Amino acid sequence: MKQEVETTDQSKNIEDTPKKENKFFKFVWKHKYYAGLILAIFIISLWSVIRISLLKKDIITQKQEITTSYELRLDSLNSERLLLTAKTFSWAIRSELLRDNQEQIDQFFNEFIKNPDIIKLQLINPETFVVELSTDKKDEGKTNISYKFITEQVIKKDATDFLIITPITGLNKKIGIFVIQFQNLTNK
Repeated sequence: MKQEVETTDQSKNIEDTPKKENKFFKFVWKHKYYAGLILAIFIISLWSVIRISLLKKDIITQKQEITTSYELRLDSLNSERLLLTAKTFSWAIRSELLRDNQEQIDQFFNEFIKNPDIIKLQLINPETFVVELSTDKKDEGKTNISYKFITEQVIKKDATDFLIITPITGLNKKIGIFVIQFQNLTNK
């Protein structure tokens, strides 16, 4: 008897499952228009979400490319502006060196260092490579031969700042080496 009861319970469970599935399919088949609309809305919604996420990724990529391009152009323009500033300032230093007026050069340095982007200014003797004038007074009197072979205006960059080294020439010889140390403008 117990076996009969167990088998009838199992057969009821087996019979109930197909009926439920059949009811669902019968309901869907009976309302196939609405089921098709729901399926279409689901597919269109899924496609829209995927498309929007792909467009967002494309926009982010384009934004990064534009930002990189802009930063490179800005860096180039800043470098050109600073080169021109250094060259013009070196002409003022040249005229004062030809007059042997180092006090005026020191005043130029003290006014020019007030710019927040400038870290240090130096005037180096081209024969002995001794720093004759500097906005950092600890550097005065020190020898710096790293600029020995500089014959034209040069930019040296590193991660935190960059230098513009400008040789100053007199009538027939080099009379000074002007060095400006700027804060790296791209890190601001």
